[in-house]
Amino acid sequence: MEQLLELARERKLDRVGAAYAVTGWILAQAASIALPAFEAPPAAMRWLIIALIAGFPLALAATWFAQPRSATVLKPLGTRDWLLFGLIGLVAVLLAVQLSTGSFWRHAAPAPHGSATAPSAPSIAVLPFANLSGDPKKVYFSDGIADQLITELAQTPSLRVAARSSSFSFRGKDVDVKTIAKALHVRSVLEGSVREEGNRVRIAAELVDAANGFQIWSQSYDRNLTNILSLQDEIARSITQAVAQRFLGHTVAANRAHPGPQAIDPQAYKAYLQGQYYFAQRTKEGVLRAIDLFTRTTSLAPKYADGFAALADAHATAALDFQVPGGVPAALEAVNRALALDPNSLTAIMARATAELLQWRWRGAAADLRRLEQLHVNTAAVWHMRAIFFDYMGLTQFCGAAEERAIQLDPLSFIDHYNLALYRMREKRYDDVARIIAQAWALQPGNPDLQQLKAQLALARHDAKGAERILAALISQTGENSPNTAAARFFIFVAKKDFAAAHKFADGIAKQFPASGITANDLGIAYAMASDLDAAFTWFRRAVDLHEPQFLPVEYTNPEPTKLYADPRWKALRAEPEVRDWEEARAEIAREFQAGE
Repeated sequence: MEQLLELARERKLDRVGAAYAVTGWILAQAASIALPAFEAPPAAMRWLIIALIAGFPLALAATWFAQPRSATVLKPLGTRDWLLFGLIGLVAVLLAVQLSTGSFWRHAAPAPHGSATAPSAPSIAVLPFANLSGDPKKVYFSDGIADQLITELAQTPSLRVAARSSSFSFRGKDVDVKTIAKALHVRSVLEGSVREEGNRVRIAAELVDAANGFQIWSQSYDRNLTNILSLQDEIARSITQAVAQRFLGHTVAANRAHPGPQAIDPQAYKAYLQGQYYFAQRTKEGVLRAIDLFTRTTSLAPKYADGFAALADAHATAALDFQVPGGVPAALEAVNRALALDPNSLTAIMARATAELLQWRWRGAAADLRRLEQLHVNTAAVWHMRAIFFDYMGLTQFCGAAEERAIQLDPLSFIDHYNLALYRMREKRYDDVARIIAQAWALQPGNPDLQQLKAQLALARHDAKGAERILAALISQTGENSPNTAAARFFIFVAKKDFAAAHKFADGIAKQFPASGITANDLGIAYAMASDLDAAFTWFRRAVDLHEPQFLPVEYTNPEPTKLYADPRWKALRAEPEVRDWEEARAEIAREFQAGE
């Protein structure tokens, strides 16, 4: 060993090795800072480190063979020799540590500024476009253009697009691009403006890299409104390629599953954008107004698939959320027209799935979800729909995961956070429920539905006093007779085993059926919790007769009243043909989606 070290010293390998190690270390550290500043691809840093490591033995070999051989006389190693060997060892250890912890790799590919977890795939948020038309009432038009771009961009599987509700929440707020990107977990942000005058439209758009605020792409367009669909397609393609080139280093293929854009009547398109504006409000009045506007769109543009798809979606939503009579057949009629024009229309497929749920066609709804999966659609609306479907099927094991995926794409959505808290409550994951409630509270502080859920959480944790404090806050906020106050009070009655008070509450709600908006199924649950099984079965019978889909999964989503489920009357209800068919479909769908998850 000493002879080998002496030979190394004689041929100056110790000095060459130390110099190479120190120089390589300095180069690597400098490159880890410089390369990101010049936006070099992540592979550049990796190849530099590999070259430095490979060069070390080559440098030693070149030094060895470059000098003539001589007889070696063994000499004791001095302090200088040991220091040189120690220096080489120290640099080697430091290099190994940084390689093992990945610090070089992190420097080479920095995360967007301020983001706790940088999105790995190309991602974008489209902010609401500025309305430069001079008429505040035309905000529907600028909003609609931005919304349509979100839809177009979301059709590229390799591009993750933040949902409308999250990106539009920054309207009118003085927030910089980096903060927006951090909140929405995206790597780029699109801003723009729209000026609409008569049948002409001018659109200006700018794409910004959120990590450094630099412009990636910008363009302005001045076109006739009859060509607006082609223009939106052109802009979406340009943005997709700019984002992919920036973050992947190469172009990507767009989804070609849909027919190419066509000319459209300007008035039909304006009615369509107005309809989307009112539909996004998700109120009964807004949805019904949207139906009128979409109907006008389809009459003026009978070959516009998106018009029929939007009409189908509005009718299905009116039936699902507001029990509007005739909503299901109207939705299915519009679905058929839309799919005849565009067999891969995302909106039409989702509307059909909603209508099928309301008609108790479980396998058809499952097939529609699978179709969306085959189209590689990755939007918050699709994942939200999956969560609702699994909820209707009593497949609670899938609900939370689907809702979490929706939140990834729509991180500022209150309803998705609220639903996720409900799903986790069923699973008795109370710490998770508390955390999600806090996130939802930050989005809508003081929301009465959330207050009621907080009361339920307190009772689940056996904190009756905490629930009563929340009830007092609800009374102060919404009054004695609000639905949320009444529900929180009912749950407190049950928790305290004051069944007489709980029964009296249920009687009061039952007298208002169906105007109260409370389903027959919910009244059955309420009477079961109040220990009146006779009244409970009366209302469960009505739920079956009314085809309330909420009745079907109740045993899986509300497992507590075991006395109810052991009753022969319950078993008789569950043995009815349509209920048995649901149970069979549930088992089939569980196996199918379990295999595909």
